[in-house]
Amino acid sequence: MAAALLTAAVLALITAVSVAMYLLPVLIGWARHVPDLGSVAVIDVLLGWTLVGWVVALALALRSVTPAGPVVQLVQTLPPSLPPAAKLPPPADWAGPPGPPPPRPDSPPPLMLPPHPVGWWNPAGEE
Repeated sequence: MAAALLTAAVLALITAVSVAMYLLPVLIGWARHVPDLGSVAVIDVLLGWTLVGWVVALALALRSVTPAGPVVQLVQTLPPSLPPAAKLPPPADWAGPPGPPPPRPDSPPPLMLPPHPVGWWNPAGEE
């Protein structure tokens, strides 16, 4: 019984060490805060068994990490407020009464559509 327990413990230790070695590039990249850690993990997990993929993932994890530049905060100042509406001159292009401009004599009449008939999209005859 003790031999079986010892064998299970040794096998668990060997498995843990093997998984740690297999994922070593991901662990190194995570510890070094490498940008694009996801690409390191994908290459390591999917191609790490080929040893070439593992070396590529390790190279990506060990590449030089450029420090982030200083944080730049842009501040936009708004123009000074406009003077009150009473001080603004009236617009020069239209001096008539408020509302829509009168129709021009050379323009066609507005399009007038008939009311909707009662149908399947309007069963109650609502407008």
